[in-house]
Amino acid sequence: SPPSTGKNDGNRRENAEEDSKGILEEEPDFLFEKRYDALKFASSKQQQSSIYQVDPQYTTTGNELNGTCQLGQLLKRGYDQELSNGKHIRQAYFYDGNKTADEHAASDPRMRLWDLTVDRTGRTDVNDAAGDAAMTNNSASDATVATTTATGTIGDPTKKIFQEPNLRYRADDEQRTLMSGQILLRGLFGPELLSSMHNDDESTVIRLHTGDYSKDVLSINSAICPRLDELQQEAYGSEEFRNWNETSAEVVEVRRFVKEELGLDVIPSSMLDCLMTTICTDRTLPDFVNDYDGSLGPKSWAVDQDQTNANGNKFMFERIANYAIKSHNFPYQYNNGAYAKLGMGPLWKEIVSNILPIVDSVNHPSSTPPPKMALFSGHDTTLMPILATLGPDVWHAYEWAPYASMILIEIHEVIDSDRKSDFPSGFAFRLIYNGDVLTSKMDGCLEDSELCDAQILLDRVLPFAKFEDRNCELTATSPEGGFEEKTKEMKTAAETLVESPGGVLVVICIVLVSAALGSLLTIFFMKRYLQNAREGKGLISLGELSMTVLEEYDDAYEKGDADGRSKPTIYGATAVTDPENEII
Repeated sequence: SPPSTGKNDGNRRENAEEDSKGILEEEPDFLFEKRYDALKFASSKQQQSSIYQVDPQYTTTGNELNGTCQLGQLLKRGYDQELSNGKHIRQAYFYDGNKTADEHAASDPRMRLWDLTVDRTGRTDVNDAAGDAAMTNNSASDATVATTTATGTIGDPTKKIFQEPNLRYRADDEQRTLMSGQILLRGLFGPELLSSMHNDDESTVIRLHTGDYSKDVLSINSAICPRLDELQQEAYGSEEFRNWNETSAEVVEVRRFVKEELGLDVIPSSMLDCLMTTICTDRTLPDFVNDYDGSLGPKSWAVDQDQTNANGNKFMFERIANYAIKSHNFPYQYNNGAYAKLGMGPLWKEIVSNILPIVDSVNHPSSTPPPKMALFSGHDTTLMPILATLGPDVWHAYEWAPYASMILIEIHEVIDSDRKSDFPSGFAFRLIYNGDVLTSKMDGCLEDSELCDAQILLDRVLPFAKFEDRNCELTATSPEGGFEEKTKEMKTAAETLVESPGGVLVVICIVLVSAALGSLLTIFFMKRYLQNAREGKGLISLGELSMTVLEEYDDAYEKGDADGRSKPTIYGATAVTDPENEII
């Protein structure tokens, strides 16, 4: 509620404070309930339209949904999933002395990124590990121990573990991504946050870094990088994609089914969302796709046969979903991931800016300590292209990122002397996706190790980890080469001509001859048009009508001898009609 403007009226609440102007600042005493019902009306035609094919002309003023739900918001199930994610991370990296509850962190002291057994003097009995970023040691009270590596201090020991620079939280400005990150942090720092709030600590604030959604880079955004559209269309126009999309027996069968059952000539990109949001919220599926049992699963690109099982189950739900997934994801890995690399370059720039000051503080110094943990809350269309940029074996484009998926990038300082030869940079990374360690799937990493030298990760992503300096310009290609290339060739030829003996004289002669020819041609055609106009011969098509000709037609019209023609009407473009009312 707004601040009270009156003085103490005897009803002043205990938590109200009076500022220098005598205004009482109080905590809010009511909440808003937001309802999306201001545009809930729909025409009868819209109500009668097919659920799959709604005419846009009947939906221009209607809500996508009505009630208290926002379109695309996080659901209760998503809330529970993200809360579990936070608790899993806490169990993996926090240690509070309970060797049963904190099994992972208790089993290896080097994995205790937060040691909550530290007392208020800051003493701890373990060595800190560096993480992405390296994490701090902290008690549930105010004590914080800074993590120190060979290259410097990470985090700020005077701050709480959920405050910057110990934590950096980044999300785009979408309700479900903002809340997903917030809930995960609640599961991660729950006891510390509750303790701080219980003590009425004004510092119980987690800073969120976001940007204008239309310009953000947590997903591939062609609106700010037009070349992304070209790369995507290049992928879809490739022989590899067309062979699969046009000749695959499986694709032909799925398309035939969708055409017969839904009346759709093309399977829309929204089909996957339609299927998944229906089945994952336990709503009833249409009978013709109500055959999901989970037994089919994702299928590789090589699968090209009838997938009906012995019981006659055609698995059409999963087959349609698999087609939609493959079709959507194909550009991510095409041409060595060029589309994903260009699109995810700015996000990788943000990620490595947190890592470089840790692993190479000499060449990448930071004015402030790097974060001990960096959390990026994005979309499925964030995680999949990020994985695609790491190599063809890390992630398969026929798989979709499940709800509440997580990618973890751990940064470790190597302190074991017998392993330093495997990690020449002195730091290692571990890549984890939904609990599976994928490090060894990256080129250059050892097949039998969960850790890999951090420099291999940096060498992989730094070439395309860029903000404004990435190449987003359209190439405007033509059959004989790009526009930019032709422009360069013309410029080079002109410079060569001018620099050659007598080149300047040749250029002057070319200009004079061109001007003379242009003048002669103009006079010739103008005389021809005027003569035809006076004699009433021929019809003048759009674009050929000059103001002089219009004046001639005006005179003829006023004299009544315009050969039966109607007077030309002048708007933006002018059409002349002949006696048979044919538009020329």
